[in-house]
Amino acid sequence: MIGGVSVVSLDSKGRLAIPARHRETLLSAFGHKLVVTLESSDHLLIYPEPNWRPVEARLLALPSGNPTLKRYQRLVLGHAETLEMDSAGRILLPARLRELTGLDKEVALVGMGNRFELWNAQEWDDQTHAALAQSQDDLAAHLGDFTL
Repeated sequence: MIGGVSVVSLDSKGRLAIPARHRETLLSAFGHKLVVTLESSDHLLIYPEPNWRPVEARLLALPSGNPTLKRYQRLVLGHAETLEMDSAGRILLPARLRELTGLDKEVALVGMGNRFELWNAQEWDDQTHAALAQSQDDLAAHLGDFTL
């Protein structure tokens, strides 16, 4: 399981150094290949390659006649790139993906179970504050019987 939040800096070349606590888990459980892609304009998704394959298969199985789903396939599959961690545990994020999501210097690497999300650090803080301010009644209405 991939979890936790790490705020790190991209270097001048756009490389992300995977924090040691995640790097060790990734290398031992999944290998050195990661797939990065775009899903929305505010963050990137980063999957260990074995975790990406079932997602890719589900995307490819979406009905091809639906224009909305076709655009989503193009967005996610079309921007997906396989990256290899170097010996220092860094990956070079494609410039176009950094540009599309506004990732510059300080970023938040957020563990989401089977993948990471990569956010501009300030955007991540804004998301966190919005979640903390959310009404418990509103949340309960969406969660139903789910509890932690």
